[in-house]
Amino acid sequence: MKHADTRKTVLSLSNECFKHYLLLRYVNNSSDPKWKKLSFVSAELITPEIWIQLHNYARADVESQGGKLLGYEVVDEKLVRHDSIGSNSWPANWMWVIQKKDF
Repeated sequence: MKHADTRKTVLSLSNECFKHYLLLRYVNNSSDPKWKKLSFVSAELITPEIWIQLHNYARADVESQGGKLLGYEVVDEKLVRHDSIGSNSWPANWMWVIQKKDF
């Protein structure tokens, strides 16, 4: 397969939409009781630590399929890209991009 024949799917999500995506993809479809319990909790009550765990799980999942999960924020009128969350708090003002390779 030639490099030019490889296509990429890109999904761009606001912070709230990304959280909804995490819940639908990794909580509602999970067989793990730890994550399944979150199905019955309001998103506002989920701790930042849990959101970061879900993000890391999603990032590993996307990367295992040859894709990338990136966060973007505007800092001093410049768009800054983040490959991961670098703190223990959830970045509330980021936009999220999921990029997957289609073969």
